Amino acid sequence: MGSNKMRATIATVCAIGLLAALVACAPQANNPSTEEAALNVAPQPDQFGVIVAEQWEGLYPNQYQTWKQNEANSPESGKDNYLETYPELNTMYKGYGFAKGYDEAAGHSYTLRSIAETPRVNEKTLANCISCKTPQYTAMVQQEGDSAYAKPFADVLAVMTEPISCYNCHENDPTQLVVANGFFADALGDSASTTPIEAQVCGQCHNEYYFNGQTKATTNPYVGTEAMTAEAILAYYDQLGFKDWEHPDTGAPMLKAQHPEFETIYGGKGSRMAAAGFSCADCHMATEYDAEGAKYASHYLVSPLESEAQMEKCGLCHDDISGEVAQWQASVTSREHEIAARIEDYIQALTAKKDQLDANTLAKAQQIHRHAQFYWDFVMVENSEGAHNPSACHENLDKAERLLDEGFALLA
Repeated sequence: MGSNKMRATIATVCAIGLLAALVACAPQANNPSTEEAALNVAPQPDQFGVIVAEQWEGLYPNQYQTWKQNEANSPESGKDNYLETYPELNTMYKGYGFAKGYDEAAGHSYTLRSIAETPRVNEKTLANCISCKTPQYTAMVQQEGDSAYAKPFADVLAVMTEPISCYNCHENDPTQLVVANGFFADALGDSASTTPIEAQVCGQCHNEYYFNGQTKATTNPYVGTEAMTAEAILAYYDQLGFKDWEHPDTGAPMLKAQHPEFETIYGGKGSRMAAAGFSCADCHMATEYDAEGAKYASHYLVSPLESEAQMEKCGLCHDDISGEVAQWQASVTSREHEIAARIEDYIQALTAKKDQLDANTLAKAQQIHRHAQFYWDFVMVENSEGAHNPSACHENLDKAERLLDEGFALLA
């Protein structure tokens, strides 16, 4: 599984000497001048007010062509079926949409296709599920506000055509970096002033979120990076009384973590790379040179282990970065499998005994199910297999194990 999920890694594995790659774009030296290009290829926004990627090709050919390379990360490129890789998920996610289908994510080029084809949506699904799938929906929310979140999913998806592209990070000005998702800008709070903007524009989609019960708006369960830990997020959900679903066997009010890459790297005390001031782009957007020698930021998003240019930079501080990452990932994924088996055993044990427990004991046992599975899920669904922040991942898995020990003792 490591080689597959690695594509999504925003790893803490690059050298201290890396420069931020996701810099504000500038027209390349081999391009027509901005004035000339504007006369000949003036980018025009679509009906949603979005200038789509194709419109920028004339001004930014290198960025556009490398962005197109992301099409290689397709649904057909050998993706994991997590319900097979982690068979315990069929029990853990029972009663929830992820038990119907849970495949490893394809690249940004396929966001609309993936959301359209997933078996997790139905006639009751709302448009908030399209958050971060297309800049056109981002623009719709910017124009219409929270009312856009409560629209029918199928109606909105039917008119969307552009996958994740330029607008998501730049809006309609490639010389700027912008957190286009207002919900994440709000959630950063004062931390926006101390977090690299190159990380914020990635983090606005690679984060943990839920849908507000009243407005249906996409919402983050925190304000500021100090509150972006699994423990603090769990406390937030508990205080709110929020649940994604009720497990049909144990009766526990369950939570489903999303994809907390940003929280894993920057939350709480943060990772080593975050402490050193590096961003997602430093590892995932290599600095390249075209045939004329013009420097540009590659928009082909891959693991640094798959980029020769990035590996050279990582080698300034790491003697064997590939070996380090392999060790981190093997250690975390091995524990994920072990603890998943224990969670499944706990679900079965609680299911068998729940009718014999008094109300207080049952509530405690159900809370242990809720909490232990969330700590585990927070690690498993984060797309680096532990490489982004090994210590934080092991700390969360430790918490899951301690809770399970307590739960089994309670049911003994």
